Amino acid sequence: MKKFSKKACACIGKLLPNHSHMATCVALGGGLLGFPAGVFRGCKKNKICYNSDVGHYKNNGDYMNRFAFTLAEVLVTLGIIGVVAAMTMPTLIGNTKPKELEAQFKKAHSMLSQAVVTVADEKGVGLRKTFATYNGKSYANASEIANAVYAQMKVAGTCSYTGKVKNYNKSSENPYVDLGVVRPSKLLANGMCMEVNVNGGMINLTIDINGPKKRPNALGQDIFYFYIDDNDTLQPKSMSKLYTDEEVEKLKESDSSGVENWSSQAGNPCSAKSNQRGNGLGCAYYALINQSPDDSTKTFWENLPK
Repeated sequence: MKKFSKKACACIGKLLPNHSHMATCVALGGGLLGFPAGVFRGCKKNKICYNSDVGHYKNNGDYMNRFAFTLAEVLVTLGIIGVVAAMTMPTLIGNTKPKELEAQFKKAHSMLSQAVVTVADEKGVGLRKTFATYNGKSYANASEIANAVYAQMKVAGTCSYTGKVKNYNKSSENPYVDLGVVRPSKLLANGMCMEVNVNGGMINLTIDINGPKKRPNALGQDIFYFYIDDNDTLQPKSMSKLYTDEEVEKLKESDSSGVENWSSQAGNPCSAKSNQRGNGLGCAYYALINQSPDDSTKTFWENLPK
């Protein structure tokens, strides 16, 4: 409690009602100079004032105490509040992130589904047969189906990834491999990024649900893969088999030209246990049904690998 010296108060001799042991005084310096008229500081007979002895008269003449805090007390309180906020905010933000990603995923899935339906109505049924047939040299009609989907998704520019993109369990910082697994390059009006890629007789659709500038930028967490089936319906890619590390090493014998194009994505991996570079390719299915790929009793979004 701050104590004021004799010089800090000028006693004017009038005793406060019901406070005969205290004289009315007005602060000459310090924190009370900013108080409105009628605010008085109580002084004991020895004329020593305390910052808790603040008082003023109500309109009816009754005396009422008012308590004040020193600057030091205010600063200490604010410091404590700041420390508590710094400790709790990361947890609060972390708790809302899965819900945010889930909402963005549902929005992206809805947009893609509607785009595929519209394109099928415009181009006719049999999209895969028409646009994903290899003629011996190339997929001649690939650009037509890609541009049709882009038009429906409202492409507004180009996506630029300045940071690293990781796989599902962050075991690799280079998840992009062959066979249709490509980095989304088309920026949508809503900030998402996407890519349509025709490869292996499939029409594949990749979408980054929160764009390149927002984390986690990881396959199976905010970057997902879909495809168009023979019924012209959007389908999520799902894991068909979880390969062990030993099995993956064996699969490398099937890789062409020493590139991990098959072993890195065999089985469309989606598991915290997988060390394949393409881990996360098969996560869209689990995200859609909100089920952890490693434990069917747990939810997908609340149990993303850290």
